This record gives sequence, structure tokens and C-alpha cells, in this order.
Amino acid sequence: MKKLFFGAAALLFSGAIFAQNTSNSNQSGDDQRVYVRQAGTNLTSDVTQSNGSGLGSNKAAIWQYGDGSIANVNQMGTNNQSWGYQEGDSQTSNVNQGLNNTASADNKARTVQHNGAGNMSTINQDGNLNEAYVHQDNETNTATVTQDGTGNSSATFQAYELDSGSNNIATVTQLGSGNQEYSYQLGNGNVLTANQDGVDNKSDVVQTSPLTGVGNNALVNQFGERQNGRMRQTGDNNNGVFWQTGNDNISELNQTGNNNFGYVSNQNSFNYARTDQEGDGNSATNWQYGGATNSKSYQRQIGDGNTIFTDQTNGDGNIASTYQDDNNYGTVHQTGGDNNQALLVQKSQGGLGHNAAIVQNGTGNMANVLQLGPGGDFVNDAENCDFQQPETLNCPSPLNDVVIDDPCPAPCI
Repeated sequence: MKKLFFGAAALLFSGAIFAQNTSNSNQSGDDQRVYVRQAGTNLTSDVTQSNGSGLGSNKAAIWQYGDGSIANVNQMGTNNQSWGYQEGDSQTSNVNQGLNNTASADNKARTVQHNGAGNMSTINQDGNLNEAYVHQDNETNTATVTQDGTGNSSATFQAYELDSGSNNIATVTQLGSGNQEYSYQLGNGNVLTANQDGVDNKSDVVQTSPLTGVGNNALVNQFGERQNGRMRQTGDNNNGVFWQTGNDNISELNQTGNNNFGYVSNQNSFNYARTDQEGDGNSATNWQYGGATNSKSYQRQIGDGNTIFTDQTNGDGNIASTYQDDNNYGTVHQTGGDNNQALLVQKSQGGLGHNAAIVQNGTGNMANVLQLGPGGDFVNDAENCDFQQPETLNCPSPLNDVVIDDPCPAPCI
């Protein structure tokens, strides 16, 4: 990533500690710049940049070192940029761009809270094509991002890369169309909630739990048409839930570990729900309802003692493809519709047997159950009905810019 540069001189802090420093900056007009650096404890920095003629293009950078610091940035108009860095515990960062101005656009906000616990970051952006980035490492941190408009992007990282964190909370809300969000949480007991309302939105969520026994929780809500969501969870005792309302939506849930719970819900038609689980004692449910017509449900469980349930309700032309390993229980319900198809495959690698149930009512429905024990080769262990694809996602990146510079590059005379 490009290095962001704020001042002509290198930033150097001595060992002295200054407490309760307060900085207030108010600028009115376009193309304003402010750069604030504070070290100590209980620091406060307030920056307000109004948009003058409406062009905006204001820039603010705040660096704070110490515990209990507060950074507030309010920028009105278009093309505003904010960069905040805080190091220590109990830090608070608030960034507001556009301030409920629907004509606002192209704003950028980046907040990094490093090496501290109990930090809070809030970013609110109005308008279109805005970008938000939040990075927090350590424990009990909270990140909230709200974007209102079209083509906005958000990236949230809690305990990123080698830093581990626990009990962090991230909430992302995007209202409008063509928005993208990417969230990554590393640690235990983390909670992520992503809400998207509109058309053609994308959500990609990753949660990794390095310790056994304590899982993470993720909830993704997508309301509208042509939504695309993916959730990946690694570790034990994770809970992953997808809610999608509308047509032509895609949801993918991938869980690796034991005793995980996966739930995918699609309402309306032409939706695709995919769940992959690898480990023991996992539970997966795909529910497609509300007149679910021409929708697809794909489920795969590798491991023992797993439970799988597919429910496609009140719709026609739906397809369910389900696969399980040893000692599992699988159920497929296709009710209230016609011309639905269900394939339930259960293969034993030498463990205990399986339980399978398919319930269909209507006209022209078809059910196919394949149960195989060790060495039971039904035409070379055939399966078929395999529809995968989608994936990719990840999105958000760009950002950069800010720069600021000056005081005083030219020699004073």
C-alpha cells in the first residue's frame, strides 16, 4: 500500500507525557487542510470543515498516541478525505462526511486503531462513491460504518494479519445500490453484522478463530435484487447466518471446524444458496421460501455426526443438491410447488450409517436418494446434480490520497 505522507518533517515524540490536551480546528471553504498530532493521555481533537461553495475537497489527518483519546472529524461536501491513527486503549474516533447531504460524493475515510483495547470507531458517509476503511487490533473493539448512497465501499479489519483479537464487534450498514463491503475478523468471540439494502450489493465476510472452544458470530442481511454474499468461518462453535430478500441473489457459507451452525435464507425466486461444512457435529439449513421459484440449494458436509436440512417452500422448478459423509442425518422438504427436484447423497467411509428423508408434494416432483457404504460403488460412486461456481468477491481496496504537506516547505525570508 502507498505510504501516506502528512508533514514535511518527520514526526518525533519525546518521552514527555502531556495530559488532557485539546485541539479544535474549524475551517470554512474549499480545499482546506488540517494535520493534528497529539501524544499523552485523555487527548481530544475536533476538526470541522464546511464545504464553502459546495466543492469540498477538504482533508484532515489526526494522529494520537496515548490512552483515552478522542478524535472527531466533520466534513461537509464532496471529495473530502480523513485519515485517523490512534495508538493506545479506550480510544474513540468519529468521522462524519457529507452530513446528510445527498449531493455528497467521493469522500474517503480511513481509521486505524492500533495496539489497544476497548477502542471505538464510527464512520458515517452520505452520498455516492464513498470509501471507508477501519483497522482495529487487540480486544473488545467496536467498529461501526454507515454509508448511504450508490457505489460505496467499506473494508473492516479487526485483529488483522498477525495480531489476534477477541470479543470485537463490527457493524456495517450500506443503503443504496452497487455497494461493496469486505470484513475480516481474527480471534475469538467476535461479532459481525452486515446490512445491505438495494440492488447489486456485495458482501464478503471472513472470521478465523485460532483457539478451540470459542467461536465467532456473523449475520449478513441483504435486501433487494441481485445481491451477492459470501461468509467464511474457520474454527469451532461458529454461527453463520445469511438473510436475503429479493430475486437473483447468491449466498455462500463456508465453515471449517467442529460444532458450527450455518443458516441460509432466501426469499423469492432465482436465488442460489450454497453451504459447505467440513468437520464434525455441524448443522446446516438452507431455507428458500416466499414463492421460491427456480431457486437452487447446494449443501456439502464432510465429517461425522452432521445434520443437514433443506426447505424449498411454495415454489416451482426448484433444485436441491445435498451431500454428506459418515453417520449423518439429511432432510429435504419441497412443498407447495411443482416440478421440483431433490438429490440426497450419503456416503460412508467406514463409520456408522445414515438417515435420509425427502418430503415432496405437488405435481411432477422428482427425488433421488443415494446411500453408499464402504466399497459400495454405484457406477463408480456417481453423484451428478452439481452446481457450484460463483465465489471470487473480496473487492474494496483503492483509498490512499490525503497527503496534506506544506508548513513550511519553502525557506522563510
